[in-house]
Amino acid sequence: MTGARPRGSNSITSRCPACRAPLLVQWVGHTAALKASVPLPPPDEPRPYRAALADSSPNDLVWCLPRLPHRALRLRWTTGRHPPDCPHQHLTAHKCPTQPLF
Repeated sequence: MTGARPRGSNSITSRCPACRAPLLVQWVGHTAALKASVPLPPPDEPRPYRAALADSSPNDLVWCLPRLPHRALRLRWTTGRHPPDCPHQHLTAHKCPTQPLF
């Protein structure tokens, strides 16, 4: 099947080729997946949901990143019903400071 996701690990920890910021690149979803590329902050850095919503544009999605023991990093979709006081980190797409915005 052309374009199918490879089996095994579905996340890649990498760096932005332009600014070298650490990124988490991952397919999110099962039926219609999106490839998300988000900044990967240190585990102890707070990233509250409301702040991520305020930082997002109308074209951005906000992702929830639980860091669970003994589990790989896995982004989760957020919706209007996402708890505003969710304790996990909340991330938007990587916006490279070295790339021009059009």
